[in-house]
Order: sequence, then structure tokens, then C-alpha cells
Amino acid sequence: MIVCELTSYKFTPPPELRAEHLRFLRGCGDRGALLMAGRFADGRGALILWDVASMEEAERAAEEDPYVRGGAVDYELREWPRAFDYTKDPPAVPSI
Repeated sequence: MIVCELTSYKFTPPPELRAEHLRFLRGCGDRGALLMAGRFADGRGALILWDVASMEEAERAAEEDPYVRGGAVDYELREWPRAFDYTKDPPAVPSI
């Protein structure tokens, strides 16, 4: 199950909290629970794509995030059923 986590910043996290947050995300990625994560270009929030077995697992991961524990972000979780995944099933390339 893919779950999108949309966050919005309440304050700019200090460098120590950011480092802890990035270590947390890398650990989730190493375990296969994280697909992608990153800030929006306007700096007002971020998107995290979780690849988890259930919404409850995504909720646990979100609550363990140092940014959430430190009060730096609000977040919303939404299940995202994939319609297409070109990374796993690329479209056929027409022959010329």
C-alpha cells in the first residue's frame, strides 16, 4: 500500500532536528518502507511516499518521525492507489 504523507512546517527545524529526521528517513528507506521524500520547492512543506502494509503502519512511522515528535510539522496521511507505475512497467517504445 502506498501512503502519501503531506506535511506543513510550523517552524524551521534546527539543524540537529533536521539531521535526526534525515537519519530516520534513511533508516525507513533501508527497511523498504520509504519510496521517496522531499521538501516542496516553495519550502512550506514536504511529501513522503510510504510503501507499507497498512495505514496503521504509516501512522506509526509518521508519529516516530523526529519532526513530528519535535512539533516542527503537521501532517496528513492519504492512501494512494497506483494507477500506473512506469518504474516497474515502462510503456512500450514504438519502433521507428
